[in-house]
Parts: sequence; C-alpha cells; structure tokens
Amino acid sequence: MTADLNRHAEMLQARGQPVAWVGDQLFTRKGHWVAPVGPWATPWHLEAADGRRLLRDLGGAWVMWTDGFGPHAVDSKWHAVICRRFTPVEDVSSGNTRSKIRRGLKNCDVRPIGLQEMARDGYETYCAACRQYGAPESAIPDADDFYRNHMADAPFEDIRHQWGVFHDGRMVGFAKNLLYGRTEVDYTMIKLHPQFLNRYISYALFHVMNEYYLVREGFEYVSDGSRTLVHETGVQDFLIKEFAFEQAPMGLHLDYRPGFAAAVAVARPFRGLLSRLHPRARAFFELDRMRR
Repeated sequence: MTADLNRHAEMLQARGQPVAWVGDQLFTRKGHWVAPVGPWATPWHLEAADGRRLLRDLGGAWVMWTDGFGPHAVDSKWHAVICRRFTPVEDVSSGNTRSKIRRGLKNCDVRPIGLQEMARDGYETYCAACRQYGAPESAIPDADDFYRNHMADAPFEDIRHQWGVFHDGRMVGFAKNLLYGRTEVDYTMIKLHPQFLNRYISYALFHVMNEYYLVREGFEYVSDGSRTLVHETGVQDFLIKEFAFEQAPMGLHLDYRPGFAAAVAVARPFRGLLSRLHPRARAFFELDRMRR
C-alpha cells in the first residue's frame, strides 16, 4: 500500500496540495483540517506529538483520523458508506429496483473513459448537476478552467479512473474514482444531468461500476465516502436503499490545535445557537460530539 500511497502523494503535490508522512501514514490538508489519505478500512493511529507536528507542518485547526472497521467501532456514530458485494440484477430483492436497473442499462451506455473525453464533454453535465443542488454561479468554473483542472490528473490515471454515462451518444453523467491498492475504490465525484435522471442513468452507472470493481477487479469494497454532514444530496441514502451499501462504523478522533481547542471549549455551551446560524458550525459541532 505504501507504493500506492506514494502515487497519491505525487498527485496531491502536483496539484499544489502539501503532504506529510507519519511512518507509512500519509496526511494532507483539507480545508481547515488535516486528514489521512487512504482507504477507510485503515486503522490510522497518531500520538499527540504526531498531531502537533502535522498541524505545524501542514497548518489547519485540527487533525482528524479514524481507526478502521471492526467490533471496536460498533457503537460509533461516525461511518463510511461502503458496498462489499455486487448484487446481480436477477438477485435484487426489490422488483421496482430491478426494473429501474434494467431500464437504465437499456437507455444508456456506461463505460470507462479517458480524462480528455471527460474534461471535454462533461462540462454541460457538471454545470447542470451543480445548479440542481443550488451551487452559486461564482462556484462553477468556466469551461476552460474545468478542462484544465481535470486534465491535471492526466499523469495519474493508474490511481484515478473516470466513467461516462451516454444516452444516444451524448454524455449525460460521469464519475471520477480514486483507487487504493486492491482495497478500496472511492467514488469521489458523481455528476448526473438532471434532465436524464428519469432515464435511470444513476441505476445504470452504479450497477456497472459496482460489478466492474467488486467482481471483475476484486476490490474489497467501493465507497461513497464518510457520513455527510454538509450539502446533503440524498446519494448515500439512495445507495443504501437500492445497492446494498452499508454504514460501516469507525472510531472518529480529533486533535485540536491548542488555541483552537480553547475556543471550542468556550463555544460548546452555545453550539445550539451557532449551529442554527451556520450549517458549517452545525457540522463541526457534530464532529466534536462524535469524537473519541
């Protein structure tokens, strides 16, 4: 796995994102916090001195890590949303879901695509999907920036896969996935054109990708990331209901920068008010509540 993580470190650094190692564990800065890079199944471990060094080297207000799946985490409220087993269409228990998968497969073609094809033809879908979820126009890149941003991953297609969904030859959806050895495929970005959702393109996309990674390639599981606290889209509930994804609990650990820890202690009595005023405050206090 270390060799694989070296490739992820190279990709992050090529994008100008700083990284740091603690033994064979890779960490990077994500917004206001520092987090590990790798599959959710990893039982990451940090000593207090490691956390202080990461905050000093990478910045941020806190370090966040998890300790893998297993009985130790069964009571944790923090989880990853994963699928360990592919279900063939004929074995899907819900007749309604079987019908939607079959109609999706009939209505569209799902296949792996190169970065250039996605960067060139995916912009319309990207914009339509972002607007559906209320993204401000200022947050949507122009076509040239979209192309350059995605083509920056061109040297790393061994750990970054793309899939396209096509209806009558037109790209109406795409996925960008990160690979971690043969352990996890992280469905990092899914964008579906809202005008074609009634063609069941989401059912076709997840069905085909799950079969490819879990059956053909033999990965341990596929993932839609960790519990969502901000920007609820309903995707995780959809995957749990329709594709046998599960909530795999993990212990959540946070190590605050000393000054920030003092500020959090002062703010905790007012977390209800602060959470009502700002959704990101609500998300942070949820993390603070669930940490071990």
